Amino acid sequence: MFGAVTSNTKYRELGILKRLAVTPLSKLEWILGVVVHHVFLSFLSTAVILVVGVAVFNVKAIPDIYSVILITSGAVAFTGMGMLVAHFVKEAEAADAAVNAVFFPQMFLSGSFFPIEFMPDFLQSIVRVLPLTYFNNGLRDAMIYGNPTSALNNSLIILAIATIFIISASLLTKWREE
Repeated sequence: MFGAVTSNTKYRELGILKRLAVTPLSKLEWILGVVVHHVFLSFLSTAVILVVGVAVFNVKAIPDIYSVILITSGAVAFTGMGMLVAHFVKEAEAADAAVNAVFFPQMFLSGSFFPIEFMPDFLQSIVRVLPLTYFNNGLRDAMIYGNPTSALNNSLIILAIATIFIISASLLTKWREE
């Protein structure tokens, strides 16, 4: 998400988005290209995290096809979310602040650091709409608990959310400033 917002706002400031308007590239194709780039980066960073976790901390996480599907769908969803947020951020200096405003609350509310069950009921209902909740739950199910059905269900939810973000971002993205 951070990379998508930051790069998109820099491209806007540098006039690269205006130049893309004269190419045969559609907005959706451009966004999907950014998504593919970030999917590759997320696999690279996941590999580094797993190697360090196993080597240094003796972590017992087992990657499988379900975790690969989850990492892919998560990268697609969060990059799509980043492209959507980038539409509203006009300056590169504000990009990190905007992403933090969107993503930071998700980290604390989605079960990344402590169980959702410890939260009050009204927060739990908010948590159920956050994509990071399904990503966290899916990765736990795939790599820790060995529950492929739940991991796949979480992947499908994330992919549905990703589709909404990417379509919305492609509809809102403008090659030229208004």
